[in-house]
Amino acid sequence: MAPALLVQSKHQNTMRSTTLAILCLILLASPALAQVFDGSTGRGLQRRAELDIREMVDFANATTSRLIGVGLVTGLNGTGDEAGLSATTEPLVAALRNQGIPISDPAQLEQSRSAALVWVTAEIPNTGGRVGDRFDAQITPALAASSLEGGRLLIAPIRGHLPGDGVHAFAEGAVVIDDATSPQVGRVPGGLELVRDIITQDVGPVFELKVRTRYAGHAATDLVASTLNEAYYNTDQPDLPPVAEALDDRIVRITVPEADRGSMVAFVKFILSRRVRDPDLLSLPARVIVNRRTGAIVATADVDISPVGVSHERLQFTVTQPALPATPENPVTTQERWADIASTVSASEQAKLSDLLAALRALDVPVRDQIDLLAMMHKTGSLHADFIEEQ
Repeated sequence: MAPALLVQSKHQNTMRSTTLAILCLILLASPALAQVFDGSTGRGLQRRAELDIREMVDFANATTSRLIGVGLVTGLNGTGDEAGLSATTEPLVAALRNQGIPISDPAQLEQSRSAALVWVTAEIPNTGGRVGDRFDAQITPALAASSLEGGRLLIAPIRGHLPGDGVHAFAEGAVVIDDATSPQVGRVPGGLELVRDIITQDVGPVFELKVRTRYAGHAATDLVASTLNEAYYNTDQPDLPPVAEALDDRIVRITVPEADRGSMVAFVKFILSRRVRDPDLLSLPARVIVNRRTGAIVATADVDISPVGVSHERLQFTVTQPALPATPENPVTTQERWADIASTVSASEQAKLSDLLAALRALDVPVRDQIDLLAMMHKTGSLHADFIEEQ
């Protein structure tokens, strides 16, 4: 009998038996097809087995750029900084005066608690940015605001994070609260606009590519190097000088041939657009990558889970092997809500992570709680994969 997954959610004040049976179609494609779970719908999506090189690597010398500034959020409904804080009142008065609105008595503003002094931060990805490019701005209180809901960030200069860095961008716009349980933290989608180029890549005759964490391993770097060499020479003969060389489990060194050094843009485009179709992708390790901010859960392989029981707030779930059948002496009758999902694998195999996520989705478990449960399972060794939490 196949492994079964029993997921229960306590349902108070319910006097009737509830049985929620769900048929879950598990994607039993090869492990090269990543299971991608959409945080908003909970549906599993197949990812193709062949990838562009650009999907697997970054330039090794390219880093994320962090920008920071101080701004003022206005329009708050009594949830701004406490009365009497001159650090908030003074910039608000200055902003009003710049708009031609004189304020004779700043104390009048202190009582409204309609404004908050905030930190404004942004991360520019390692691909860099050009003047006019827009990015999300993250907003957090600098003082004592209890909520930024309904507020709007006044235009604020944003600088580099190092002392003496000049203004790189300006940010402004309506503040969006992503997590209702943390209304003091928000963001302005696309609210930051660069006014200076941020160049993060320095590509010369010899440069290095770094395999992304989710694909890291000697199999991956060897695969990238061999794919690029075969694509450039249109042959796999080993006696030709390599264009790409795997240095370790993360780094691939690229040596640009003399004939292509006059057209670096075209050469870089060529290597990044090559596709990996090698069966060696199957040897990439199983990983689960989660991101609490975006609500994403991505599994790079058909991830197994061991028998485990976890209690989390009002939720319990148990994996049993084999599934427990109902009998007249032990009928499946409960005052709790549950989802019973049977895997399509054989009894000798483990239950699948995709089974679990489908069951949690059926019970309307928030994605952030799903991530908490996966983290707990990883700590106990019940999740048969590397667990990576992206920030």
